[in-house]
Amino acid sequence: MVKLKTLSIVALLGVMTFAAAASAEGEVVPVAGLKPALKLDKPVLTATGGKLIFSDDPEPFTQPGAFYRDAAEGDFRVFWHHQNQGDLDLTVAVAITNTSSQTVKLFSKGQGVSTSVYVTEAGQLSLAGFLKTYGTTKQLARLDPGESYFLDAPTGPGLTTSGLAQFKAVTQHGNAPAQVEVTVLNYDAKPDHPEQIPVLPARGPQVRGTFPHFDRTGTITYHTSMGNAFLPIDSAASGKWKDDMPGEYETGWNAVDGKEVINNGNYGILYHWTFDYINDDLGAKTINMYMNPPGGSGNYTLQWKNEILSSGWLTYTDAWNFKSFTLGSGEREIKIQTSLVGGSAGAQNIYFSNQHR
Repeated sequence: MVKLKTLSIVALLGVMTFAAAASAEGEVVPVAGLKPALKLDKPVLTATGGKLIFSDDPEPFTQPGAFYRDAAEGDFRVFWHHQNQGDLDLTVAVAITNTSSQTVKLFSKGQGVSTSVYVTEAGQLSLAGFLKTYGTTKQLARLDPGESYFLDAPTGPGLTTSGLAQFKAVTQHGNAPAQVEVTVLNYDAKPDHPEQIPVLPARGPQVRGTFPHFDRTGTITYHTSMGNAFLPIDSAASGKWKDDMPGEYETGWNAVDGKEVINNGNYGILYHWTFDYINDDLGAKTINMYMNPPGGSGNYTLQWKNEILSSGWLTYTDAWNFKSFTLGSGEREIKIQTSLVGGSAGAQNIYFSNQHR
């Protein structure tokens, strides 16, 4: 997966004196038409939820083996993104193994897995599938000691499999959080003991690791008097282009070598936003919402209230008008969920604009 590239953002002092021309919902317009724009105050994010098991190294593989392995318990999420660059038809999978001495019940709380010759399409379809099933609890298996559940996808030469899945493991008696072993791997024949498959050497610069929380929550406030405004999401966690929000990133650990790691871009992290719109001008306004990938390109997906919205191919010069709506006088709150898809270059800018009805 391509990591964060150059993030070029101009932060302006002062308020917009004009609004960009309106565009039809779903249309892609030049992001230059939304500038200049006021940079919104960064919200403080709260990390919530269980562990994120993250597997993106080695991203390209040519032979069978495990990509990453660590223990998890209770509620946890797994993100994986791997490309078959070999000549064999192989299967990419996540295996959940009951390594305890008692029976474990395994539930799904959302799953999205996609395979494509296009890495960004695989990531986009995976995230869309996850969002469509997110929040619905479904029992997957009752695992006796030593048994494994597989979530798998055939991945032929030249194809990429991207996946995002949230699980809950509890004891059969008492429904207490149960510990399981999570292995992300590829194979030609399904193994009886995925927890024993040797882990492939890292290739980098991608990352594999375990992170403390899989969700972020925050509130973004937008006043119509601001005119055009934007906020960076998933920006670089360190270095020259570091522009993250307070609480956005957490340090993780690589269970293979014990080193500290950062999930730069927060792939697999679901951001739960409250967008607080305040109309402090006279008369009803049309609010236009845009997404722009300032650091690269990709196919993007987000959830607006209960609606799953997906873009076509976007570059750093593009702004996707993913939603437009009417804001009357006063204030309105809207819930939105975002996550950076596998295969995208990251990061994302969310733009706000408005004009009189």
